[in-house]
Amino acid sequence: MGLDKAAAARLKGRLRSWSSLSVPLWGGVPASRCVQLGYYCLQLTAMRAEPHRAFPSLESGESDIRSVRRFNPLALPGDVDGMPSWHNLVGDLAALLKRFRPEVVVLPHPELDPHPDHIQASRALDEAVALAGWCPEVRLLYANHLYDNDRWPMGPVGAGVALPPRQQPLPADGLWSPLLDAGARLDKTQALAMQHDLQTPLPLKKRLRRLIQWLLVGRRWPEVGQDDFFRKAVRRHELFWVRRAGVRESRAD
Repeated sequence: MGLDKAAAARLKGRLRSWSSLSVPLWGGVPASRCVQLGYYCLQLTAMRAEPHRAFPSLESGESDIRSVRRFNPLALPGDVDGMPSWHNLVGDLAALLKRFRPEVVVLPHPELDPHPDHIQASRALDEAVALAGWCPEVRLLYANHLYDNDRWPMGPVGAGVALPPRQQPLPADGLWSPLLDAGARLDKTQALAMQHDLQTPLPLKKRLRRLIQWLLVGRRWPEVGQDDFFRKAVRRHELFWVRRAGVRESRAD
């Protein structure tokens, strides 16, 4: 759009903030139940190492998390100074735990998903639970990525989801795999299509690779979107690893 890198990153932040409010409406969740935190991508590991230091955006240069919080329905501790610090992140999460007292939280699996922010999000939640004095009974853990295979889950859109390959047993108190009917899968597809991050055209290299795969092996991709996440995320059922508070650790192979 003719923007320099920093301006484009600021626009992306605004769009992500907007998506976090508008997309949940498709699933019946009003904006009054949505809260934007606004901490910056790929900074959580450094934030945790120095909890009281501010870590600005690596792309836009912004350093005030309040820039994407203007639609939040409630005030958070981090609103006082707007610092993107680990101290503020844990404080914000603790405040949300105290206010909403959730019985279930859903977040990426810190031992399956290699994204550093996804790993640190679980650790931030642990610290917030200790600070808030409220512990959700159940954590439902999922994976957007795998360490050694970003093609998982395999197979076409609408197919089932197999357990990912794993060399060692994975701590879990069970698995939860609810089925999605055709209507739910359609709704999920449209919710994904509303997210600006998934509307980016594929680079030339990926388009050529898909053309070769289509010609040689007849591989097909979802018509609703070019991003591979449409194929990976819209499946016949969901898959969550269940961890229960206060339950002795068990193993699920």
